Amino acid sequence: MKKNQLNYFEKANHLDWLIHQLQTYCLSRRMKYSERRLIIAFKLAEINRKVEAEELWILLKKDGYTISIASVYLNLSVLVDAGVCISERLTQRQALYALRATA
Repeated sequence: MKKNQLNYFEKANHLDWLIHQLQTYCLSRRMKYSERRLIIAFKLAEINRKVEAEELWILLKKDGYTISIASVYLNLSVLVDAGVCISERLTQRQALYALRATA
């Protein structure tokens, strides 16, 4: 199997894991499973590095998504609570976010 095919399958498995984790978390908290949360999580998977919320917001806007910075912050918080992404505090008001590796 070619390396590109393996990477594709690894990414597909990771996205399946991500969706499952997010659905399970939302159901257990009786929260709405929103498309915006999934879009933010998929964007984190696509860029595959640590990123600040503002940079993520700009990237989403460049991709044509109409989303507020407040929505990005709110949904990143949900993704961290759900165990889907990690947060690394730089200062009291600044953090880096990245997708968690599958367990």
